[in-house]
Amino acid sequence: MSYTQLTQDERYHIQHHYRRQTITQIAQTPDRQCKQKKRSPYKMTGQLIGHINTLVCQKLSPQQICGYLEKHHQTKLYHSTVYRYLHQNRNNGRTLWQHLRICSKPYRKKYGGKTWVKGKVPDRVGIEHRPETVNKRMRIGDWEADTIIGKDQKSALLTLVERVTCYTIICKLKNFKAEDTANAVIRVLKAHKDRVHTITMDNGKEFYRHKKIADGLKAETYFCRPYRSWEKGTNENTNGLIRQYFPKQTDFRKISGKEIRQVQDELNHRPRKTLGYETPSVLFLNIFQPLLTDVALENRK
Repeated sequence: MSYTQLTQDERYHIQHHYRRQTITQIAQTPDRQCKQKKRSPYKMTGQLIGHINTLVCQKLSPQQICGYLEKHHQTKLYHSTVYRYLHQNRNNGRTLWQHLRICSKPYRKKYGGKTWVKGKVPDRVGIEHRPETVNKRMRIGDWEADTIIGKDQKSALLTLVERVTCYTIICKLKNFKAEDTANAVIRVLKAHKDRVHTITMDNGKEFYRHKKIADGLKAETYFCRPYRSWEKGTNENTNGLIRQYFPKQTDFRKISGKEIRQVQDELNHRPRKTLGYETPSVLFLNIFQPLLTDVALENRK
């Protein structure tokens, strides 16, 4: 029977004659039936569990896993189902849940100490002067730069993230000197020089030689307002993802360049919800030109 709403007469009939009956009895009496039947619980097959295990080990979130499975395997799954599965995995003494980002402590940069005292950046141009084209993510080539500090502030990583595609570059810094940091930025971005228009940084002393970076890459540099790290939120979020692999108190002097490149590749090949479950590498390397346009338009909203 097709679904139709109750008429006014039927409503009066129910009100006056069926006050002592259950809802099911009322529905059957006027020759009606329930609109929907209760859905049976979703069955997790061995193949599906295998897919989930693989994606969790790649450090995808439950929401990213569901988006990936629907897009690439035509399997619709709710992220709550994945969370329940991981919760059961933990209760059974397994360690799969440890790959979730929520298990790591949130990243916080330490501003105390001699190395990280904030000062006035020479020839600084504030983020309030940044073009609207950058603010609205209307093109590929606007980057955000930051550093992740290692154990005892004796080592660090330089992180660069493209704002539209989330393409990420990670490299080790030899020290905290502004000159060496500028050389590192130029070195790693030189291969993508045609896709470097602006770089937004924080006010740390490691970025004091930003003029050298601008001249070396023919790009404009901008700085966040003090203590407003959210103004380069794409990079801050990416640093949180990197901390899944390198937690606080990691001594980056003991981490090889190969290990860092492996983390960089995993992040760039990870499907993102904000990218329509495409990967940063696919979008940044311009494999599918129409997708780049769609992402840019979506990020403008």
